[in-house]
Amino acid sequence: MKRVLAGAWALIILVCWGLSVSAETADGFSMEILSVSSGQAKQKRVFLYHTHTYEAYEMDKENRYKATESWRTADHDYNMVRVGAELAARLREAGIFVTHDTTDYEPPRLSSAYARSLEGLKQAAADGYDLYIDLHRDSYSKGNGPNVIDVDGKPAARLLILIGQGTGSALDEKPDWEANEKAAQKISDYLNARAENLCRGVSLKSGRYNQQAATPSMLIEVGNNKNTLPEALNAVEPLARAICQYFDGLE
Repeated sequence: MKRVLAGAWALIILVCWGLSVSAETADGFSMEILSVSSGQAKQKRVFLYHTHTYEAYEMDKENRYKATESWRTADHDYNMVRVGAELAARLREAGIFVTHDTTDYEPPRLSSAYARSLEGLKQAAADGYDLYIDLHRDSYSKGNGPNVIDVDGKPAARLLILIGQGTGSALDEKPDWEANEKAAQKISDYLNARAENLCRGVSLKSGRYNQQAATPSMLIEVGNNKNTLPEALNAVEPLARAICQYFDGLE
């Protein structure tokens, strides 16, 4: 199956039987065939959602929004739904089936958002997907190192993947965190092969992040509140590529 990703100001690269050819479209946009997997039996399926839907980025001149509070907005053009929509589009162009759940799970209280998003995730698990991603943005910390990484000449926000082990008290149902970690580590490795330190790695946490409901499941942080929306969007193409490489590795 030919997986196709679109990206601005890139070359079209055709990978087939060991041959590569390149060209650029007249309007400056391109389509890139990342891989050809003739042995793939069925279309891969990704469920993408946002427990903290309103998380947003540092405003710049071109990206202004009405804030619900600092670095948060209900405007889907500027919060995590926008980043998720970009990722969904990239994956669909690669031939992957994507369900993008844009439900606002934060209202009425942020503290109970995971309880509401769990219901959506359970329904998705009943339908059956090959990968479940809860897409977030992180909070800035100076100790995390550089805030952007150069990817093909563009500043991209760094990523982090969180895996819950479910070791906290009173958590009866545990996630299959070893399987989740294995999938997350492969995606992290593919990201860092693309650009060194683009992914801050896989962080194991004591909570569950709803990952007990489906496997393989992971929480991916795309940048932090001190990144801009364009920097977050610049990280999406490498993330989509890494997910494609992960699926290719399963064949």
